[in-house]
Amino acid sequence: MIKSKGFGLISVIIIMIITSIVSGITTGVIMLNNNDIQMNNYSDDKDLKEFIEVYEVLLSKYYDSIDKKGMLEAAENGMLDFLGDKYTTYLESDEYQEIVDELAKTYMGIGIEIEGRKIVSFIENSPALKSGMMVGDYLTKINGINVENLNSEQIGLLIKNDKSEYVDIEVLRNNNLLSFRIKKEKLINKVINYHLLDNTSIGYLYIKNFAENLDEQVNNALKELESNGMTSLIIDLRGNGGGYLQAAEKTSSLFLEEGKIIYSLKSNSQEVTYKDKTKEKKSYPIMILIDNNTASAAEILAAALKESYNATIVGTKSYGKGKVQEVIKLENGDSVKTTSAKWYTPNGICIDGLGITPDYYEAYSNYGIYNDTQLAKAVELLTT
Repeated sequence: MIKSKGFGLISVIIIMIITSIVSGITTGVIMLNNNDIQMNNYSDDKDLKEFIEVYEVLLSKYYDSIDKKGMLEAAENGMLDFLGDKYTTYLESDEYQEIVDELAKTYMGIGIEIEGRKIVSFIENSPALKSGMMVGDYLTKINGINVENLNSEQIGLLIKNDKSEYVDIEVLRNNNLLSFRIKKEKLINKVINYHLLDNTSIGYLYIKNFAENLDEQVNNALKELESNGMTSLIIDLRGNGGGYLQAAEKTSSLFLEEGKIIYSLKSNSQEVTYKDKTKEKKSYPIMILIDNNTASAAEILAAALKESYNATIVGTKSYGKGKVQEVIKLENGDSVKTTSAKWYTPNGICIDGLGITPDYYEAYSNYGIYNDTQLAKAVELLTT
């Protein structure tokens, strides 16, 4: 199979073991949910016939034996390389599945979050919590495998890659070793965290990625924050490498006034502008936190709220990925991820290679109020 090159989702771990997920989306990803394609009839394509003729000549006349599969894979790689687009790549079936798992509504798991080997939180009513495991437990074995020298990502993979219904886990608690057999359950893929900042009416909403059900999660969070007296909001998109384009569109629509532009797409055949079609809108001040790893769908939300809502952006310049990908499954189970369009902000700007410049540049430092200078700056702007 062809080895994929330059793909941005590195090591997405979906055990949830939920957040020690190293969602290493360093180059970002925007994906359309649709992956169907109508194959054309190329029987009259002279260039393709020439390619087949060369292939047949080599098979029949070349003096030495030929690895046909390898030669065709090299030809396919040649097509991908010819385009010069680092986002257009070949995905083996397991790589495609990683993307689907990372952005799915639900997943099969046990519902713990770890830092290193330490359990730091549980998903509400998760099988791990109901089993009697506790925050502060240290994982020592997973299915009989010693994990004392493994990091959280490696431990997550052990659980994810195990296809059995149960996970056998040993933990260290107060110098005592305890064993648990936990049945995996279908859990909601929670991709946000939110709360009111202490002693304020400022809501804080962190978005990890643009999963399939992001708008539902954000909508529920906003309702809860508003009912608790929220009068302004900080949306944290730092480190967010993107996800589904539709998730960015639906989430933007929770805030924008009907008719406001969210983004535009320009493909090889058409240009389409997408506007908010919902009656729902917000009016309170919004600050958005971005950094160099804010990319793709996250940049769509940031740009839509800045240009169509008048939100203020704080942080450092974003990654700058203004292209949209579709993943097309092949008959052999693998896929081709191909760039299918460029996207433009409501003001008609393509940020590809440029990024979004914040209204207030603020480098990140982990000291001072909130142990986060960028968050502190956003709070300052909302309260002065």
